[in-house]
Amino acid sequence: MGTVGFGLVKQNSAAASAIDPTTFKSFTLESKERVSSTSSIFTLSPTSKVIDSKTYDEAWQKGVWSVQIKQPQLQIARAYTPLPPLPPPGNDNGSRTTGKLSFLIRQDPKGEVSGYLHSLPQGATIDLRGPQVEYRVPDDVTEVLFLAGGTGIAPALQVAHTLYNTRKGRGVPPKMHILWANRRREDCEGGVNDTPYRSSSRLNAWSNIFAPKVESSVKSTPVEQSNPSPMVLRLESLKKSQSDLVSVEYFVDEEQTRISEAMLKVALRNSVTTSERSPHGRKLILVSGPDGFIEHFAGSKAWQNGKEVQGPLKGLLSQIDHSGWEIWKL
Repeated sequence: MGTVGFGLVKQNSAAASAIDPTTFKSFTLESKERVSSTSSIFTLSPTSKVIDSKTYDEAWQKGVWSVQIKQPQLQIARAYTPLPPLPPPGNDNGSRTTGKLSFLIRQDPKGEVSGYLHSLPQGATIDLRGPQVEYRVPDDVTEVLFLAGGTGIAPALQVAHTLYNTRKGRGVPPKMHILWANRRREDCEGGVNDTPYRSSSRLNAWSNIFAPKVESSVKSTPVEQSNPSPMVLRLESLKKSQSDLVSVEYFVDEEQTRISEAMLKVALRNSVTTSERSPHGRKLILVSGPDGFIEHFAGSKAWQNGKEVQGPLKGLLSQIDHSGWEIWKL
């Protein structure tokens, strides 16, 4: 995510509100949950007692959004993508009622803001402003293929939350397939691919990505390790709540598994046709992750008149037939 959003959620008129798109508000670092040796889930709670649930609701209904977190010594800010709320037992409102926000943040050795955040103790004060809407998910989506690199999994979870929670009950629910790539297994410990490998050819496993699932003598277990990554647990919870609508594949550099051009071709070719789910539905390919990841698959974003824009489509996706699919870089 860049530091500048594509739009702002309508500003709340209450100056004391917990969150505001133009003014930095104080939050308290409630907890840091270790995900790997380089990343943690930060949970922040607002210091304000006024929780503007409408602002949160509007952001979650739109799609992908971020907030800017400030590094006070250097007076700079960076955009971070909130994770969807984990609702308390018997309550499906999550951050809507508590105002808490959680973020998956990796410590970049050269990152002024991420390094600052990872150095903070529990109870520290953190200033943020937002929401800033990065991408509005269309209402008529029938399928989503999401390519996520590292912490780019957070926008994928946001899209899923918008489609299956805030827009629940609006027509035929879309199908979503997430391809999540990480450098090390520790970032996705316990993650098991939903498509079982039936032969030595890994490409064969991709023949049914969007097709209806059938029974197979080879099955993958939901969680492979006794101590899975907190992010894997979130993905498992998402899949469990949505039955056969959501599937996830994991790729790890140190295990020499990567999202290849051939795999993408098979994924798009075997997609469920739009007419099978909705006569006028749209199919999306969303790409999120570090700059190099986005550039590899879809080309770099560009700057125009002081604003970040999509830029021309390049990379692997430009080299394959993606007819009928809309591509967006996050």
